[in-house]
Amino acid sequence: MKRQIMTMAGITMAALLGASALTGCGSNAGTQTAPQQQSTAQDTTAASSPSAPVLDSSASVGAILLSVNPEIEVEYDGDGKVTEVEGLNDDGIRLSQNAQSYIGLPVNEAVRSLVAEIDDAGYFDATIAGHEKNIIIKLDPQSKVPSDHFLNDIADEVRAVVSQRQIGSQAMTVDDNDYDDTYRDKGYINSQTAQELLKAQLERDDIQFVEKEYDIDDGTYEIEFILDNKEYEYEVDAYTGKIMEMDVEDDGHSDDWSDDHDDDWDDDDGRSDDWSDDHDDDWDDDDGRSDDWSDDHDDDWDDGDDERSDDWSDDHDDWDDEDDWDDEWE
Repeated sequence: MKRQIMTMAGITMAALLGASALTGCGSNAGTQTAPQQQSTAQDTTAASSPSAPVLDSSASVGAILLSVNPEIEVEYDGDGKVTEVEGLNDDGIRLSQNAQSYIGLPVNEAVRSLVAEIDDAGYFDATIAGHEKNIIIKLDPQSKVPSDHFLNDIADEVRAVVSQRQIGSQAMTVDDNDYDDTYRDKGYINSQTAQELLKAQLERDDIQFVEKEYDIDDGTYEIEFILDNKEYEYEVDAYTGKIMEMDVEDDGHSDDWSDDHDDDWDDDDGRSDDWSDDHDDDWDDDDGRSDDWSDDHDDDWDDGDDERSDDWSDDHDDWDDEDDWDDEWE
């Protein structure tokens, strides 16, 4: 009897353990289903997210730099509206005194107005090699743009005001592809862009650039080239892209004071220096002869009434008495 009771007890215990095991398996299966459903929900959310980031419409997301001689930076928000205007050099600071009036305007409208102000201030009167300075519109390398055609829209506005005001300048754009890989964090353009800006400023596409390695640690490209059988060197600002200085290395003549080419010591008559020719300079009269002190025509050393030599050696006027005789010392 005891053996039967023990046997029955064993069977009962086994049955209970089996039922418990089955219940546990069912619980695990239910637990595994929840993560799968959660993962599926996450995948659906990710798939519905936009591929391009949504720009913040209330904070600055980028900036453009407008350079002629004044340098003016315009920051904008996600809608392409101005959030700040700042002058980066003395001329730019003077022109951005009314910066507050541009806040909230579309960038292209603000830039158009700034170009008009630059023109009114006379900055396009200064020329480079006889050409009015170009307008460089540079997109900051860290900037986001509200549209793919954002920079071109700004350039079109600039071209419109240039045409309307008959300014002889071009609108040149610098975008993300125009930066130097090494100095990108400083905002420096690459050498090819610097050369293209120079060609556009000189309005020549036949420039032969001297191949060289550029050292722009000081923020300046010293670009050498040959044009019309002369060697030139121009300096281009690596940050703004502005053409700054030029030097003619070989014009076939000596220095400025001894040649016949557009310098302070030379007139425009195709001859030598003003002090040695007979044409409209301080030492010469308009009589086609030599210097005033050696001719007999209406100058400070000559009278205008005799057709003789200098006043101090004739028998007339200044050095002579009124007796029609020779001077007393003769």
